[in-house]
Amino acid sequence: MVEIVKKESHAAVDSMSTEVLVVGLGRIGLPVALIAAESGLTVRGIDVDSEHVAALVERRAPFDEPGLAQLLEAHSGSTFLPAIWADINAADLRRVRWIVLTIGVHEFPYPAPADMSLLHRIAAELVDRDALEGRTLILRTTLPVGASRLLAEHIAYVHDLEVGKDYNLAFVPERLVEGQAITEERNLPKIVGPFSPDALSEVTELFGRIGGRIISLKSPEEAEFVKLIDNAWRHTRFAFANDVAMAASANGVDVLDIIEAANADYGRNAIAMPGPVSGYCLSKDPIIFEYAMQDVEERIDQPSVWMTALRSSKKLVPWTANRCVGPRILVAGLTFKENIDDMRIAFSEPLIETLLEAGHSVDVCDPYLGRNAYTRLWPSVADRIEVKGTDLDAMLSSMRYDTVVLAVRHDEFRGLEAQLAGQGRVVDLWNLYRGLEGRIGLGTQG
Repeated sequence: MVEIVKKESHAAVDSMSTEVLVVGLGRIGLPVALIAAESGLTVRGIDVDSEHVAALVERRAPFDEPGLAQLLEAHSGSTFLPAIWADINAADLRRVRWIVLTIGVHEFPYPAPADMSLLHRIAAELVDRDALEGRTLILRTTLPVGASRLLAEHIAYVHDLEVGKDYNLAFVPERLVEGQAITEERNLPKIVGPFSPDALSEVTELFGRIGGRIISLKSPEEAEFVKLIDNAWRHTRFAFANDVAMAASANGVDVLDIIEAANADYGRNAIAMPGPVSGYCLSKDPIIFEYAMQDVEERIDQPSVWMTALRSSKKLVPWTANRCVGPRILVAGLTFKENIDDMRIAFSEPLIETLLEAGHSVDVCDPYLGRNAYTRLWPSVADRIEVKGTDLDAMLSSMRYDTVVLAVRHDEFRGLEAQLAGQGRVVDLWNLYRGLEGRIGLGTQG
């Protein structure tokens, strides 16, 4: 039996208040919090990681993002006030008008329902501090279709607060690319799926200060769909290019020539170039979107195109591992994309696991390795890596490898033809060194 708890109603929050609460100060929450602080709003930020919060209080940026350090230096301690839950009470949140929630669902045991318990706990923390009633709750995390409504139903059942009456709720998905988050948060359109006209009005006022035009949809479900088709489509497009590349390799033709010719002066095509597709959003969002296919009776036994693409992308791991020879392997590139400091759900993790299980000795190199919490070696392989480095030039100059895998196209990995020429096989997944003798490219020949 779940006990229903409703606190004594308080006076409505001042409609002239300019205070925002941002829950979650990571890659999404921190940029929006700082941009809101810069716009003249007072922003309280909450995160569960005390070390992370301490760094923000000391104006130390926890990850690389152009413009972030400058915003943190300018606003931390004044209009941006980071804290952990234990240090926040009802009095601190009395004037909060908007709550921006950037923490989402972390467990997706598809086809079993997603685990909503983290969102439920955050709602309880807000209610315990008398900080939900009379406010506008804005969900900016990625959720399965229908999850915003499920959260509203949970809040009604457990806390006796009715959406649209006791508080406002809207789903406003983030659509940021790491490395461009500050610029994009200021300029990208904001897709709004409101539960009510009041929610739309409140969201419009908040994001009118932050930037980007408002695109209003009829419901949270429509906005949830927009977020999911963004990354499901991108993953599908990239997976298609990689399947084409593997087929090109098997048939002895050059995929770059093929795609360039297919795209040339032919507007109906926009075929991507091949390369590993991975990362936090592109890896999980197709799974999240697949929940929406469970309601399509005619397709219940057949995965969606985007889920098929996700499974296809994973085949690039054995394809790469099968082309690695010799006992000593160097995997160059550990982040999920070039020139960013984020190794979450990156292609190189399962690749390294596969190589280790096959009996190879593996060294790794990435210019961002160990820089922050986002670039620590994965626990699954950390204790089994022979040598870890951040300077590929130095590692190639001091050691000869049987195989070098170029898994990420970092700028630092370019211009090393002479160093690579002295190595054994080079498996070049981004076709950075097309003319290198003895190289195996993804869909190209050496």
